[in-house]
Amino acid sequence: MSEEKISAGVQSLEVGLAVLNALLEHNQPIILKQLSQKLAMHPAKVHRYLVSLIRMNYAQQLEDGQYALGDQAWRLGLNCIQHTDRLQLVQHLIYALQAQVGCGIQICKWSPQGPVVVQSIESNQAISIVTKVGSVMPLLNSAAGRLFASYMPEALIKPMMQSEWQQAKQQNRAIIPTDWDAFLAMKQQIILQKQAVVRGDLLVGINAVGFPILNSQQGIEYCLTALDNESFLALDQDCEKLRLLQQGMQRINQFILN
Repeated sequence: MSEEKISAGVQSLEVGLAVLNALLEHNQPIILKQLSQKLAMHPAKVHRYLVSLIRMNYAQQLEDGQYALGDQAWRLGLNCIQHTDRLQLVQHLIYALQAQVGCGIQICKWSPQGPVVVQSIESNQAISIVTKVGSVMPLLNSAAGRLFASYMPEALIKPMMQSEWQQAKQQNRAIIPTDWDAFLAMKQQIILQKQAVVRGDLLVGINAVGFPILNSQQGIEYCLTALDNESFLALDQDCEKLRLLQQGMQRINQFILN
């Protein structure tokens, strides 16, 4: 193929990707008029490209008429996250740890919506808890949520938590921690122990413990969560699986930082 043909490209594809990029950059639902203004493009033209993106599941139209990213766009982003150097670097250690403890393992990465599951490994149990890749975990009552909330800036976290408290109140649902002061007390323990524990807080009878996978600045990059039923993952002082998980996380973080 000649350089001339390669450099010519496909203009319609470039325009379509520009529309997709605009949705990505906006990072929240947007009406057609705003999107067309953002692109400096006639609304009818933008709409045609949106129709194609929706057909391929890279975009979606919400019930209120606004446009947002579709599941395929999220899958593309998650696939990129899964293949980043740091996470790929420790895959052998993650699978070795899962084989050793037998619990289900999930890996979460921070997103504007909260911790999002980017990898899920099933438990060795006959009946296991499988968290769908792409699921966003709550901050208040999930191990990944509590862990990320403890490491992330409070100015970012507090409004998100207040939204979850408000939602729980509207649904007449008890939730722990009960308020901001209770979270701050919990945060101190999480930072000190480098782990966040839930005992049936999200799903009745299911225990989980989350650990940070750190970057070179000692900030949280990912959360590794082990989860299983309370009889298989007791999480008490004498829990052998908890000790193995703690040792395994030390190896993972040492491997990355060295």
